Amino acid sequence: MSLTATAVTLSLISSVVPLLMLARRDPKRLRSSAVATLKPHNAASRQILTVSALLPGATLMGLGYWPAFLIWLGGLTVAGWALVQLLAARRV
Repeated sequence: MSLTATAVTLSLISSVVPLLMLARRDPKRLRSSAVATLKPHNAASRQILTVSALLPGATLMGLGYWPAFLIWLGGLTVAGWALVQLLAARRV
């Protein structure tokens, strides 16, 4: 596996995990569903999760891996779209 593929894979994995944590406990999603067991994250933890989801991209930019950064950016967009679709499908 090339350095770019390795960097993108590790960056996407480390970005999708906090993105999933944010999506599962989104306040608007929880208000519209009947799930009473989950509480939304407070503002500080949402900010920490957001920064931790975007930090791999900033690292790729800082290291100058521009192709890896662009692939990560597209992959994170697709992963976010997929999370929205999967979480919405479970509600129905």
